[in-house]
Amino acid sequence: MKLASSSRQALLASLGVLALAAAGCSQGQADDDDHGHAHENGEAHEHEGDDHARDGKDDHAHEGDDHGHERGDGAGEHQHAASTGEPTLGFSLTQMPAAGEPLTVSLILNGPDGQAVTADDMTATHGEKLHVIIVDEGLEDFIRLHPAPGADGNFDITFTPEYARTYRVWTRYALATGEDAHGHDHKDDHHHHDDEEDAAAGEVVLSDALIIGEEDAPDLAADALLTATEGDLQYALNLPGDIQAGQPVTLTVSVSEADGAPFEALEPLMDSFGHLVGFNQSATQMIHAHPTGAHPHGTNSRSGPDLQFETTFETPGPHRLFLQTRANGEEASVPFTINVVP
Repeated sequence: MKLASSSRQALLASLGVLALAAAGCSQGQADDDDHGHAHENGEAHEHEGDDHARDGKDDHAHEGDDHGHERGDGAGEHQHAASTGEPTLGFSLTQMPAAGEPLTVSLILNGPDGQAVTADDMTATHGEKLHVIIVDEGLEDFIRLHPAPGADGNFDITFTPEYARTYRVWTRYALATGEDAHGHDHKDDHHHHDDEEDAAAGEVVLSDALIIGEEDAPDLAADALLTATEGDLQYALNLPGDIQAGQPVTLTVSVSEADGAPFEALEPLMDSFGHLVGFNQSATQMIHAHPTGAHPHGTNSRSGPDLQFETTFETPGPHRLFLQTRANGEEASVPFTINVVP
């Protein structure tokens, strides 16, 4: 899904400061007609929450909608959106995007009342105030960032797009309320996981398109890709059979060494032993899941060889999955491709 050609041309032709105001979808604020999801029973619900439940059963698919962008009038000003009744995501750029060149983008995060949401309004989930996932519509260039807020509490991201295509930017954050507004040292692991679950209940997930260039993204191949190699490790995605749209499914990834021996030394990465992120064609929907079972309890915790993820894919068709893990002190991101049937 792409922006209208007039919006694309305006972005690519404009010079100077570009302020791009966009509406996204978020937990607890979605309109049933425009931003609704389906639960496992197919009934619409009003939120787009991300998953951080300890047993993985509360994972949801997230759905993003394309929106037109408007030019801002102020040079470098933080643009405030009109009150829409739901949170919004927008971008501000001071340079023309180009493939292969570093690009800095200021994120414009507004609440339902149109007021800016800054780091002071957020509580950390998985060790970070803001999670940013960027992927091109061809699902080939996958980037995950955790930007630090500036002095004003706002966030800038810098990345180098590989392709001159439309990219999808996804942001996830949890609003701080009550006790969440003050920090916890998380020395007690049980207390830490409870805090993560509470924060997940108020998490906001937003998405919008960022145009880098006019190149058309290729369609995602329908051929399943269930194995991947990164460094000295091999990854195999095991499916329980056909994956049906709208039905919960358990996916298992087995990790082994080059000689086939099971690998049991996966290290903690963002308070988990793995992060599975998946997209439909054009990345207008996203799933995000963490392994069920034991969580890390300190930096010396280890896991493997199997990681199980419980999730639901809302729409049929090919999907690209990215598994992020950490082993031997190095982070890895490996892709898989699956087909979801109606």
